[in-house]
Amino acid sequence: MVICFVFDIDDTIYVHKKNIQELNYHTIRPDYQLKSQLQRIIHPKYVLTNATFDHANVIVNKMGIDDEFEKIYSRDNIPEMKPSPYCYRSVSIDISDSLFGQTVNEYIFFDDLLSNLEGAKMQGWKTVWISPDYLQSYKYPFINKAFPTLKDALDKVNI
Repeated sequence: MVICFVFDIDDTIYVHKKNIQELNYHTIRPDYQLKSQLQRIIHPKYVLTNATFDHANVIVNKMGIDDEFEKIYSRDNIPEMKPSPYCYRSVSIDISDSLFGQTVNEYIFFDDLLSNLEGAKMQGWKTVWISPDYLQSYKYPFINKAFPTLKDALDKVNI
């Protein structure tokens, strides 16, 4: 059974203390706890962001988790961005191609934005909402699970 984990970057993998336009990359530090949690996942892991490739790449490198991901999907290398259905379809096709045609049985998608999760759910992906408002997830039928932080999610999600 092939399961793929797909993670948003901004406010999911890396939570910004300020507005993204004010992000100082020099303040990003390695996150050894997150690295350990990601290492426990034996399935392929990917980043899917509406940001640029360089933005996502700098963050995962500074956090020391770049080697945990097979690929970064970003506005630079996908034809459409989230929440477009075509975004999720094109990512699914590319992942299947990279797995030499193996059928992916399940995509588990972690994101902080409800619209992105709704779009992923419409494509059959399982959704995990990362938000301080996670207790409100019952209001959104397209949310499979919700947690306040990615670390909390990775502690509880069956891997």
